[in-house]
Amino acid sequence: MKKPAFFATLFFIISLFSCTSSTQLQVLQPAQVVLPDHVEVIAMADRSKPAKGFVNVVEGLFTGEDIGQDRRGRQRAMEGLAAAMMRTPRYSVKSTGIEMTGSSTGNSFEPPLPREEVERICRQYGADALITIEMYDSDNYISTGARSEKKKDKDGKERTETYYVADMRTQVRIGWRVYDASQGRILDEFTTMEDASSDARGNTEDQARRNLPAREGITQTVSHAAGEMYGMRIAPVWITVSRNWYTKGKGNAKTDMERAARYARAGDWERATDIWNGLVNGPVDDKTRGRAAFNMAVAYEREGKLRLALDWAQAAYTDYGNKNARSYIDVLRYRIYEQEEAERQMEGRE
Repeated sequence: MKKPAFFATLFFIISLFSCTSSTQLQVLQPAQVVLPDHVEVIAMADRSKPAKGFVNVVEGLFTGEDIGQDRRGRQRAMEGLAAAMMRTPRYSVKSTGIEMTGSSTGNSFEPPLPREEVERICRQYGADALITIEMYDSDNYISTGARSEKKKDKDGKERTETYYVADMRTQVRIGWRVYDASQGRILDEFTTMEDASSDARGNTEDQARRNLPAREGITQTVSHAAGEMYGMRIAPVWITVSRNWYTKGKGNAKTDMERAARYARAGDWERATDIWNGLVNGPVDDKTRGRAAFNMAVAYEREGKLRLALDWAQAAYTDYGNKNARSYIDVLRYRIYEQEEAERQMEGRE
């Protein structure tokens, strides 16, 4: 599945530049799909058990799946979903362990669960809504090809050496539904498509294939990621982002920048900001002012004062020509938008 732009932005790490350190922040990322206010407790169940096991065994012979790979992958997807839902302050989640028969091939949605069945499960687990995996399919495709490279022996003579590269593409496709127990309707129906690529080298085709990572492990990792991604679609979740900040200055600012960096690394950002603020207004070159202003923006973002952070980032770029601040301005603008959206989604809740 192609990652949405907002996801890439929230995980943005400011382009690496010299003389920096980094700090991590906890950010509440808003959901893409907002569930009704009455939904507070959500139960989870697997409704993707193949109706015809033999068909899936035959498919596995062609796609390289291990016996039982899909079932274990479904379990990992549910674990990934639970992991994401544990990071939301908006909902409580309950794993039911329920496994129901669903799509016969894993490639299409079955008709929705009967309303009575949804109500029964939610009543049993004290839930307001039910999330289900409705279809699941994983495939491993492997191809090999010969490569050649020129090398010189100890006498300096050039020779051509042939080797083989095996490429493996792992693909996981999962269909999800969210059922509303009280209103008897589907709140969300969505298909995630996650994949991963691996490669390995060997002197023969067989050796290259054997050097590939285990298909089972890769499939489970991708399945877990798909579950997490879906959880982040329907719930505001806490994520970790990283920010770089400057540690070095030039000339008479060198000592002050290094001292401020020590304070920040020790967790005393208040003293560090006193120094950076003094440098912005002090007798130093514009490059140092730009770095100090950039650091002030990071410090205010750490405090959750995003509009002040944006003001400092804009000053770093427009007044002092710090090029890295230009990208940071975009990040902060989007953070302000997402913070406001997350606050709307959390209205009326602690």
